[in-house]
Amino acid sequence: MDLESFRQSILQEVHVNASQNGTFPRDEFLALYTEELVEAEEFVDFEPVQYDGSGSRNKHLQIDGYYYDDLEQSLGLFICDFSDSEVTETVTRGDAETSFRREEAFVQDALSGFIQKHAEESSPGYGLAVDISGRYKDVRKYKFYLITDKVLSKRITGIPGSKLGKAGTEYSIWDISRLQGIRESKTGKEDIVIHLSDFGVEGIPCLKASESDDYTAYLCNIPGKVLADMYNHYGSRLLEGNVRSFLSVRGKINKGIRNTILNDPAKFFAYNNGIAATAYAIQTEQGFSSLMITEITGLQIVNGGQTTASLANALIKDKARANNLQNIYVPMKLSVVSPEKAVTLIPNIARFANSQNKVSEADFFSNSPFHIRMEEISRRLIAPAVDGNQFGTHWYYERARGQYRQEQAKMTEAEKKKFQMENPKRQMFTKTDLAKYYNIYQMMPDKVSLGAQKNFIEFAKWAGEQWNKNDLNFNEVFFKRVVCVDILFKAVDDIVKHAAWYDGGYKAQVNTYTLSWLFYLIQKNYPRYAFNFRDVWKKQRVSDELKMQLESLAEKVFYHLTNPDRLVQNVTEWAKRADCWEKLKEMDFQLSPALVRWLVPKEAVSEQEKDAKVEQKEISKANAMIQVANYGVENWKKVQKWGIENNIFSATDLSFLKAAIAMEKGKFPTDRQCVKILGVLQKARDESYPD
Repeated sequence: MDLESFRQSILQEVHVNASQNGTFPRDEFLALYTEELVEAEEFVDFEPVQYDGSGSRNKHLQIDGYYYDDLEQSLGLFICDFSDSEVTETVTRGDAETSFRREEAFVQDALSGFIQKHAEESSPGYGLAVDISGRYKDVRKYKFYLITDKVLSKRITGIPGSKLGKAGTEYSIWDISRLQGIRESKTGKEDIVIHLSDFGVEGIPCLKASESDDYTAYLCNIPGKVLADMYNHYGSRLLEGNVRSFLSVRGKINKGIRNTILNDPAKFFAYNNGIAATAYAIQTEQGFSSLMITEITGLQIVNGGQTTASLANALIKDKARANNLQNIYVPMKLSVVSPEKAVTLIPNIARFANSQNKVSEADFFSNSPFHIRMEEISRRLIAPAVDGNQFGTHWYYERARGQYRQEQAKMTEAEKKKFQMENPKRQMFTKTDLAKYYNIYQMMPDKVSLGAQKNFIEFAKWAGEQWNKNDLNFNEVFFKRVVCVDILFKAVDDIVKHAAWYDGGYKAQVNTYTLSWLFYLIQKNYPRYAFNFRDVWKKQRVSDELKMQLESLAEKVFYHLTNPDRLVQNVTEWAKRADCWEKLKEMDFQLSPALVRWLVPKEAVSEQEKDAKVEQKEISKANAMIQVANYGVENWKKVQKWGIENNIFSATDLSFLKAAIAMEKGKFPTDRQCVKILGVLQKARDESYPD
């Protein structure tokens, strides 16, 4: 697709979203682009905060959002330049510098206290200004972003960073062509190309360790300073997404690693396990004594994030004591994987590289059986037909990034129209959405407010543990519950943005706290009753009595979050605190009699959950039978032969495989046998069976 056609498709998507959500196209464009960048792991999260005003010396101050990355101690600020024009316009250097000056001016006036003196305390910009002068005053780097639907002038090759106070600055222009590059990339992200000469070395000594059709492995010896400099330059984009989320939740600096860096650097190579990394491509040259890696494309550290972050931290905070990391070398295992195979291989490399650490199976959750089941239910389950439609629809669960869009890529226009009618875009949700909605239901609004990635880690930990206890709990009732919270969230969102008391800002936090508080009040005051999810699912909307209740709850929540006596000035940060949730739970609120009558007895809900487990068990059995049949007799014979040759299987295992092979004689294994047969196959795969 050419750039102009791509841009028009994005504008159409933006306007459809704006029409459906009752928002402005500019806001939807910013949301769409920043969601893409979060998915592409350019930064960890995004908080929309709109501020546009006059600062000291009549400077124009403007921002549209921010994030704080505690791993690399950087603060990112955003400004959106949305033209929405029929013809693609160009971003000139002057345009870009004007936008960046407005963002810089906001930071400068926040640091000086000007904004705090002149802005309304209830405004989102005020809270962020307080944090910039307080919590974020010691950041290492300010990252200024310009998000635009225009195309970057070819005359702009880059805008060099500078200093703002003690911190460095970095400027990034994300125009429409870069968005197209991400969407069309085989990896779903913009690849980093690292030239080792930029970091003061000819290259990294390496030894080719192994080679296969899927990847080539190298053993390397990388200077600690080079690794630290790369991390300080590129930031946590070098960390594989799950590793980054893991570190951001559990802390980044390991005291043992730091002690070795400062007190015994010569033994760092011996004491440290080093890092495991992946890349899409490398360039090598023959050095004086060994092969040298001179260029790396798409470097991702999949194990050793704490080592990397600790070295980078020491280079900044302990530079003198650490002797500039001169005597430190880090062992590195580098797996070079093609972009086509990266989607499946890299998550597995990350998973197995971290198998001895505290990173659990849940932290590497994208290809887990949980997600596969949610995807299967979403494709099978049909929501009731509503609003006069003569057909039901699916709530499309996007297990893999871009799946909804990619599924339509090769369809004809007629097929695409039919697909979109059956799977409306507004009914598509991702794994981070699922985590958000279920944690809202679990009454964890403070965790949800931490942001999509951190909340997902919290959810994944819980879901992984529950799956291991009894996977049958994750069934149609569970799925419908998530969908209903999605419906509720959108309903509250619509209520809040049209409410007379709402003056802008913190809508996501208000929505989250409102719903969690409703579930809490039901649990606390009406322990024999439960929320009527069945009614919401049946109607695919919120009833009038529930809508009225949500409006009154949301108003109370808004004033609670923006209360001048709150313990944290920045409302966005206040919502992340457990204290915020605890104080809301202490507030008295009586649910309306109409809403109470709408609730259902807990016994009825328990019966539904019990029936759903039984049904899921039968579905799992049926799926097992299909998988055994589809795998084929010849493949089962290969598994049997390999297992016997390698002494892997027990006599019981072999008996189950014989039952699978007996299909060639017309004898099909029972449903229970099929479950066991698949277990034998998994056992073989765990023992490195090459199927």
